[in-house]
Amino acid sequence: MQNIYKPSAKVILITGAGRGIGAALAVAAAAEGHHVAVNYRSESAEVDQLVSRLEGGIGIRADVSIAEDAQRLIKQTLAHFGRIDCVINNAGIGEVCPIDRLDLALFQKTLHANLTSAFLVSQAAWPHMTRDGGRLIFMSSAAARTGGGLSAAYAASKGGVESLMHAYATALRPHRITANAIAPALIESRMAHAIDAGPTEDLPLGRMGRPEELWPATRMIIETEYLTGQTVHVDAGRYMT
Repeated sequence: MQNIYKPSAKVILITGAGRGIGAALAVAAAAEGHHVAVNYRSESAEVDQLVSRLEGGIGIRADVSIAEDAQRLIKQTLAHFGRIDCVINNAGIGEVCPIDRLDLALFQKTLHANLTSAFLVSQAAWPHMTRDGGRLIFMSSAAARTGGGLSAAYAASKGGVESLMHAYATALRPHRITANAIAPALIESRMAHAIDAGPTEDLPLGRMGRPEELWPATRMIIETEYLTGQTVHVDAGRYMT
């Protein structure tokens, strides 16, 4: 274990962080002094550049939808940093597919990548958070409520992610571990550009959100002990509660 800790620094593991939202959260967290483990599946060149911007950060290649890889990811993070304070379950996929063309293969593939992965990583990580508390954060989507966007499979997977979050929030209260979700909508990414969202001027605020705009909500969840079982919507009012 490296002796690189700053007094207020957290060890934050972000899955699916090779690019997009995960990469932006990694950069923002490191800029505020946190120690970041970046998980990725295939974007090795992009991750090398990303990790070079993270003081003391590391990149770990693993397919978190596979149990053995998820467990290895947690072990390697612990071996490097000695602890895990926060896991951000960001890994996921989404394909545009109308309901009349959605088949079982795509449905199962999407749930496996988006929901099963969040379960495998959280289940491997939380026992190592019990001494000092911890934070489980699940990246959801406005699609969990609207059903729109990419496909019924994607919407169902994100609904499942939020139900999983609720279960962890309830079960882990005695361990002082919180579980919350963030539900963005139309954040600049390859996935968002695949959606026909209409003219930009028709979007809330007249633009898509920027990946780094998810960091303030993430920071709030990390810093707040008295918040659990909640979904924070970061979507410029596209879905209002």
